[in-house]
Amino acid sequence: MIEINKNYRSFDALKLALAASPVCMVTDILLSVTQSIMQTGALALVTADFVDTASAILKGVRPRNDIYLPLVLLLVTLGVTTIIGALIQLASSRTRLNLKRRLIPSVVKIYAALDYRHIENNTSWELISRVSRDPVNSIMEGVEAYIQSLKIIISLASVLILIVTRVWWAAIIILIFSAPMFWLSVRAGRKVYQAGREAEKFNRRTEYLGDVLTGRDNVDERTLFGYSDEINGKWQNLYEAGRKLQLRVTARMFLFIKGSSLLLVLISLLVALTLIGPVLTGQMTAGWFMGIVSAVFGMIQKLGFQMSRSLESISRVGEYMKDLTAFAAMSQTKDALTEPDAEPIEFKSLEFRNVCFRYPGSERLVLDGMSFKMEAGRHYAFVGKNGAGKTTITKLLTGLFPQYQGEILINGKELREYSASAVKALFSVVYQDFARYYIPMKDNIALGDLHRKGNEMEAAHLAGLDETVNSLNHGLDTPLGKIMAGGQDLSSGQWQRVAIARSLNSRAPVKILDEPTSALDPISESLLYRDFERLMLGKTTVFVSHRLGSTKLADEILVIGSGRIIERGTHDELMAANGSYAGMFEAQRGWYL
Repeated sequence: MIEINKNYRSFDALKLALAASPVCMVTDILLSVTQSIMQTGALALVTADFVDTASAILKGVRPRNDIYLPLVLLLVTLGVTTIIGALIQLASSRTRLNLKRRLIPSVVKIYAALDYRHIENNTSWELISRVSRDPVNSIMEGVEAYIQSLKIIISLASVLILIVTRVWWAAIIILIFSAPMFWLSVRAGRKVYQAGREAEKFNRRTEYLGDVLTGRDNVDERTLFGYSDEINGKWQNLYEAGRKLQLRVTARMFLFIKGSSLLLVLISLLVALTLIGPVLTGQMTAGWFMGIVSAVFGMIQKLGFQMSRSLESISRVGEYMKDLTAFAAMSQTKDALTEPDAEPIEFKSLEFRNVCFRYPGSERLVLDGMSFKMEAGRHYAFVGKNGAGKTTITKLLTGLFPQYQGEILINGKELREYSASAVKALFSVVYQDFARYYIPMKDNIALGDLHRKGNEMEAAHLAGLDETVNSLNHGLDTPLGKIMAGGQDLSSGQWQRVAIARSLNSRAPVKILDEPTSALDPISESLLYRDFERLMLGKTTVFVSHRLGSTKLADEILVIGSGRIIERGTHDELMAANGSYAGMFEAQRGWYL
């Protein structure tokens, strides 16, 4: 695995590829240099020899058998050049595969360890998207561009040596006109990449809308509501905005570069016309004329198009490497990649003391002086309106956001003083947007505790999944979803019970249900909470919900409003107080009758 931990420049793309696949990279470079020499100098020489020999034979000066050796040399040169080209592609493909194998894990490692606040920030998320979308291709484009530039420089040097021996001033003119092309190409690459940065916001939205239009999860609603035309129109508008942004830059740079290329073509014609005189006077053979002219035009094609593209790609990879540097420098959560402790700490109490918190980039305090205390072995319920801060409490408890003011105490010790592995082992959370892993159900449940194997069936039974398991083709070993061969999909309620089974499989002393049943009807939700409460008898549980059908199960209910606890007590106590909780419960009473 390649570690990403330095300030990168454009040339470091070569170093990364060399570190990932040294043998293939060295082979690629050596073969590219050999191919470049053969395509220019060697091909010009054998072409000149072949044409001169053929001319001498036509004039009767040399015997016909003399044509075979020049012809064989010409064919061998062309054949070897073609074979080398195939070997170069093979070496490049191997380098790409090795780079993917060694670089992607490093990118994923950094991604997984990033402070959660970067995920919530639009600017940093766009940087993450640019870097992680296709890092191998972004780097390999630069690597191939550097190698292509080396080949062009060698070709140019070979051709210029040939020209200098015949028309020295033409070589100087070609060099003079090549310089601005180099500058324009580098500038073009920088502008194109910067335009891509600006277009990123449009690309992210078009990707999302594209998934809405074509994704499997949205098929039912697309068919029912018939919104495809409306969403498609929005997708086209965003796509066009991003496309036009990049097109303006690309088209302008293209015109500049092609204009310079046209000048080089005119110079090539001038060189060819200049060489006609020496041919007519006998100072240059027809073979040399053909060899030099074909080499010059081949070089101009490379210099005018391939070189501009290569320099543009080099400039783009330079901008990408800057992004990669910024990505690697983003703050990370300490020990974020550590596994949960094999044995959780003994949980006794949890306390919030005057905790204040706002999300990155926001001025609004989500939690404003939040204070409460929970004891081990009891059931608690956090209730409140949407946006009151219920889920934020869960995020702070699980260490996603350590940037809070005040204190969060576990057994009297500040949460931030515990290791990440200890915090991971302490809490088991079933989120509202719980993950659906398209792997066998057994592995789905086992993810709840990496140190505990063999209890998946028991957890599935406790979560009420017996009927579901029996309906699967291969029981617990059946892949879920439609990605793997033989996979079977589940209903939303069944997926929710799989997520709860993961939590039940965990030995974490504190279980949190953060509105995981929002897709269920209130009665089904109450039944599920009742089952969970029964299973968690004697353990510490936290129910987070804005629906109050399950709150009667809690030993204590905490009502959140304006970022703090505004009421707390049992269901009967809060109903008797006739406050916010009583009002919400009465408003929802009809759901449960």
